Amino acid sequence: MPMGLAPRVFLGISFAIRAVGLSNLTALFEPYLSPEADIILPGDADWATKVQPRWSDYTPPTLIGVIKPMTESDIQHTVKIAHSNNIKFLATGGGQSFSDYSNFHGISIDLGNFNSTKFDDTRTYLTIGGAVKYDQLTDLLYNASKELPLASCACPGVLGATLGAGIGPLMGHRGLMIDALVSVRLITADGSFLMASREENHELFWGIRGAGSNFGIITSATFRVWGITNNGLAMSAGLVFPASVNGSYWRLLQTFDNDMPARLALTNMAFFDRETNQSYIVLNAIYFGPREEGEPYLERFRKLGPLRDMVQMVPQNTLFPPVLGSCTPGQKVNIHSVAVKRTDPETLDSVFADMNQFWHQHSGYQGRLLIPRFANDATAGMKDNETSYPWRDAIAHISIEGYMTDTSIYDIVDEFEQRLRNRIANVSGYPSLATYTGYARGNEGAVAWYSSRNLARLSALKRQWDPNQLFGFNKPIPL
Repeated sequence: MPMGLAPRVFLGISFAIRAVGLSNLTALFEPYLSPEADIILPGDADWATKVQPRWSDYTPPTLIGVIKPMTESDIQHTVKIAHSNNIKFLATGGGQSFSDYSNFHGISIDLGNFNSTKFDDTRTYLTIGGAVKYDQLTDLLYNASKELPLASCACPGVLGATLGAGIGPLMGHRGLMIDALVSVRLITADGSFLMASREENHELFWGIRGAGSNFGIITSATFRVWGITNNGLAMSAGLVFPASVNGSYWRLLQTFDNDMPARLALTNMAFFDRETNQSYIVLNAIYFGPREEGEPYLERFRKLGPLRDMVQMVPQNTLFPPVLGSCTPGQKVNIHSVAVKRTDPETLDSVFADMNQFWHQHSGYQGRLLIPRFANDATAGMKDNETSYPWRDAIAHISIEGYMTDTSIYDIVDEFEQRLRNRIANVSGYPSLATYTGYARGNEGAVAWYSSRNLARLSALKRQWDPNQLFGFNKPIPL
């Protein structure tokens, strides 16, 4: 169907659908989709096998159906028809979101068929589809002796994570994923297709790199890749500490605030073991280089007396296996996070103490405190106004991850974690709460997601490209 005829035809559909009812999504969408596209309804037997499941079951969206397009034209038609009939929609890639979608009632545009990967002839650029997950890239890049600053989890959708910034252990050396992003293909709110890059629609490209979920559905993106560091080998260490060293541990972590090598990544996690009835602190340290260069940093932690100490050199593509529920859908988890410019040991002492008390009070709470300390040399080295991501000077994005086995304590956990998040925010070094959108709950507010200095520019883009606010449902840019 010629795109120029779409508004009149879709208006006619809008009147027709009132007669058949909004529940009849097949009659509404099918005539305008390619034969290979799918329409899946909640009662269908193949719902569980065809629809990308959501990683977290906390405050999920209510889906009246899923459109699984095969072509970009399918997406264009779906966006136009949904908008004409006041049907909310969201695009799903990896399904790893844990944000609050409890007020969403509409359809998902499942991009599962857009999962291609392709290098250019020189292997300088990699183009991927909108639903490609990180685990599709680890072997692909490693076998080509290339790298990108991938996330430390194998299962999220690459583009969903990238649009917020794309944080990962290699960001001190290679920057953020948005810094490697060269161009995107996207469908906008009026159903149009366009390209965005530094040369084409450059202002939109600025907004996409940090607030991209607000401007359209990205069907593919091209990244610049680098030659792999240290021939693809990295030092990986796992150290486990008793709870009794927590004060000394946070103070040691503070010493890295101004002394963090670009190729070092320290993931710190405090958790409670129900079998031993004890809390522990675990360090996963990665050094993207020779072991002899990475070992001195481990020695600083060894002085605290770890209970376990394991170190090995491993290939890059084996660094992040799908463990601890990171790739299992339907997790009962509620997460709150906060960006910080500084480590405050006293506050972490109090947070850890409160979590210890909460662990003992609520046997169904399996929450953990996660502090990923990735160097930010290359990230902070980029000009602040190059992209719309506002927190380049953050040294960590701390998460209170509320895993639980007892769903009756959801509200109690939510209140508890918000209180801890706000306590950390008060000493973060930022004037108010700052949150990386990829880790955001959805209740933090636009200033926390996008910063006050970027809001006017982003709002102007929002008015230009999405004046009806079709995109960015749970982290919207205000008009």
